[in-house]
Amino acid sequence: MRSFNIKLKAFSAMTVLVVLTACSKEWLEPEPLSFFAPENTFVDKAGFDALLLSSRKQLRHEYFGDNSAICTEYFLSDLAVNGNPEASRPHDLQRQILPTGTGEARIMSGNGSYWALAWDGIKYANITISRVDDIEWPTEDEKNSILAEGYFHRAYWYYRLVHQFGDVPLILREVTEPKLDFYSSTRESILKQIRTDMEFAVKWLPQDILPGQVNRAAGNHLLTKIYLSLREFDKAIASASWVVESSGHHLMKERFGAYANDPKYNIMWDLHQKENKSTGNSEALLVVQDKFMIEGEHNGGTQLMRNAIPAWWWTPVRDPSGARGVTDHATLGQPLLDSLGRGIGRVRTANYFNYQIWDDENDLRHSDVNWWSMDEYYYNNPNSDYYRQPFVREALNDTVRTWYPFQYNKLYVADEERTGSKDIRGGHSDWYVFRLAGTYLLRAEAYYWKGDLQNAANDVNEVRRRAGASEIQSSDIDIESIFAERARELYFESPRKTELTRVAYIMAQLGKKGYSIENMSENNWFYDMVIKHNIFYRDEVSYGANPYRIRPYHVYWPIPQSSISANTQGHINQNEGYPGSEFNTPPLESN
Repeated sequence: MRSFNIKLKAFSAMTVLVVLTACSKEWLEPEPLSFFAPENTFVDKAGFDALLLSSRKQLRHEYFGDNSAICTEYFLSDLAVNGNPEASRPHDLQRQILPTGTGEARIMSGNGSYWALAWDGIKYANITISRVDDIEWPTEDEKNSILAEGYFHRAYWYYRLVHQFGDVPLILREVTEPKLDFYSSTRESILKQIRTDMEFAVKWLPQDILPGQVNRAAGNHLLTKIYLSLREFDKAIASASWVVESSGHHLMKERFGAYANDPKYNIMWDLHQKENKSTGNSEALLVVQDKFMIEGEHNGGTQLMRNAIPAWWWTPVRDPSGARGVTDHATLGQPLLDSLGRGIGRVRTANYFNYQIWDDENDLRHSDVNWWSMDEYYYNNPNSDYYRQPFVREALNDTVRTWYPFQYNKLYVADEERTGSKDIRGGHSDWYVFRLAGTYLLRAEAYYWKGDLQNAANDVNEVRRRAGASEIQSSDIDIESIFAERARELYFESPRKTELTRVAYIMAQLGKKGYSIENMSENNWFYDMVIKHNIFYRDEVSYGANPYRIRPYHVYWPIPQSSISANTQGHINQNEGYPGSEFNTPPLESN
């Protein structure tokens, strides 16, 4: 068996296997290309640790690289849109987000997409889970800690899949040979399975870890999200409370790290600097690792500045002498290029995030040092008569992609790899996956669902006080106010679309505000939030060849048709609203 050397892509188009009947002949025996076969690798804890390292790196892939997957979570939400004007970029979801799309319009399938990332993550986790009993462990504790992290990674990706794609196949064992008989399982049954797995995991995940490893606090944070999804609000409060009160993690409230002695900055700047995320930081629950010139660095780094900062350089303004006022020339443009990189405005934030949610002028997250505002852009070509003058709207040919404010303390990442180049994209940095501030906001949500608005306000205010913002009253608490706080605190950390859909699912299951599971593709809270707060989708603003358009059924993304078609001996359902859903069959309630 050589399964470890085969790149098993669950549900991808599969290669037809020719079965040779004369396999007893010696010359037909396969010669191993390496000795890293499973039977040689998973013989001790070191072998399993190596596999878990692959699982941890899979988490990193979500956040890093050009057009990283996390971008999709934002530009298909209430907070942003895809700011690139090309016709191939997804603006009109009704026309462009299809099961059989091609190119970048097919953002939910193909390399780097969540569909591919999740199934690879589940594959690695299932190898760990399936093989953990194949060897004799020195102690049961050692075995269970390995198994617990395997469960964590599988639960992490299934939690994402059920809130991105809805009903999907539930695979609980390693796939060691081509398999064409998968069936969709219900979201609810998948959530119950990963709840059981994580209840085991949080008993065995370690508390003291090296940066990048998964600890018990991260496990309980994930378990809280699962409990919320299943409407088990008391359990969600209990698991979040363990993280907040018993894990040893605390919100960072005092200046720390690389800039601690510079009075120009503040605690919210310190919190998001790459030097500080994994060092001396009691707030970090799970942080993926990436450092320049360190073995295992991500190819290309975060590229956050390219993905999320405006294409400020993409304006043809010329002064009377004919010189271009704005330039990305590697030498001439350095005064702005160093500060902003060469963004392309892929994640173009909406006015709701840029202006409307900021309800307190003392909020450090929106302070001048942490926030790049519209009046800070200037003409950067020293040969221009406009040099150092601020941008003027009337002189710009495009204010969608080129000119909008952004959260500077998070998105600016010094780029050591491309210093001196005009193509500064955003360098290598550790990145938060889970942070304690997020746990407070999850617990606030659980209290809200139970009707305990005072305790919900208390948890929101813990986050607001640290940021210097005024406290809110219990009478101001509702699910939208909690999600506004999530936007202020967790932009580009927490997956926005996933969390919106999670709440839409809760509301539908509880029958809140007229929502129901039966008509979720026609009426849901996710869609209502997008239309209420994202002016691009609400007004169907035209940009490039397509208007920005979204419909209620986009609460779930389409299952790639290639995966459905390749599954010739089973049946994978398509989500309602997309071509092929008319052939759906009842999904499995359990595996």
